[in-house]
Amino acid sequence: MAQEVISSAILIIAAIIATVALVNVIYPSLFTATDSVHSVSGTASDRVQTDVRIAMTGQPNASALYVWAKNVGSTKIPASQIVYTDVYFGDNGSMARAETGGQAAFHWSYALDDLDGDGSWGPGETLQLLISDAGSSHLTGGTHDMKLVFYNSASVTDTITI
Repeated sequence: MAQEVISSAILIIAAIIATVALVNVIYPSLFTATDSVHSVSGTASDRVQTDVRIAMTGQPNASALYVWAKNVGSTKIPASQIVYTDVYFGDNGSMARAETGGQAAFHWSYALDDLDGDGSWGPGETLQLLISDAGSSHLTGGTHDMKLVFYNSASVTDTITI
């Protein structure tokens, strides 16, 4: 009888040690997986809540195009992230990417109408883009497509008639 109690006690202690070892191996993996899922869901939420509409366009001359884009989403886009926006413009199937800043022949710049003064492009605020084409090869008359891809991979596509 005493042998059975001692054997049972040893088996119970071994089972507890094995369980603790298993938990020590699995728990960090679960924690890492949960953290990854949380991070991805936060990024996806940011992307879904970002929504922009092209409000108006205007062409003052053959080498420039103004585009006013309104933030109609619920996410603020930090002003420091606006320069990471990709601007594509052109005919369907042959769009070209405009470079950020004034170095390239086909480039874009922006002015932010920051109504609340918080330094970000918030809901209801307008961003004025100036697309410049020194060679005037992209800004020809007709119907063109424009696509804006933001820092968080959210994008908006619109058709513009010049």
